[in-house]
Amino acid sequence: MLQNYFTANYLFTVGTPENQRLFLVIVGIFILFIIASILLSFSQTIHKGLKDRLFNFFLTSGILGIIISFFRWELIPYVGDRVVMMTLFVAMIIWYFAITFYSLTKMQSEIRVIKNHQRYVQYLPKQKKKK
Repeated sequence: MLQNYFTANYLFTVGTPENQRLFLVIVGIFILFIIASILLSFSQTIHKGLKDRLFNFFLTSGILGIIISFFRWELIPYVGDRVVMMTLFVAMIIWYFAITFYSLTKMQSEIRVIKNHQRYVQYLPKQKKKK
């Protein structure tokens, strides 16, 4: 049964989404991605490198997902195919793992460097104010 979903005939056909609720849930998730990226841009507590990566991930995924969903809804060939949506999901998964890898490895060393610099600057003499 599962192998029927990975045939060329199924992946490259354009048709209206059979399950309207599932389609609307997917569109809602993409809208939430855009809202999350906007909220993330105002956050001051998250590490800058991680915040930039998450912002790009959520905004790009949200906008592309809504565009592809629109093309799928309007039955536009080639862009509205199921394989395009699956490609977006695979790219999102790979991108998510890249962000996770960054947060587990490189971000820790960047935070350590920032804290060392703050500790160094703390003991430097202050500049005198000019009159």
